[in-house]
Amino acid sequence: MPRAASICYVRGCTKKTFYRGRCEEHAPPAWETLSARNQVQRSVSRAWDRVIRPKALTRDGFACVHCGAREGLEVDHIVPVARGGSWTLDNAQTLCASCHAQKSARDRHSR
Repeated sequence: MPRAASICYVRGCTKKTFYRGRCEEHAPPAWETLSARNQVQRSVSRAWDRVIRPKALTRDGFACVHCGAREGLEVDHIVPVARGGSWTLDNAQTLCASCHAQKSARDRHSR
């Protein structure tokens, strides 16, 4: 059975409730889906995909810098961001999937 409509909690407002006892006008703003830190992270990673990644691929001749493979290429941070690496072209390198997996394993074990 549906709940009976109630009146907004805000003093003087006689509108029907919409959210947690408040009308649409007095409802609190919706929470952001991303924190301020994650919003910055998302904008940086978008710039990585749009600007840095294509430049790194072009600079490295569309080939893995370790083995020279031309398929399954990924752009990797030389120094991981979690360890103080930057989101710049200087910290980017082109690796094939297998070389990238090996480098990531080395990075995890060298903590």
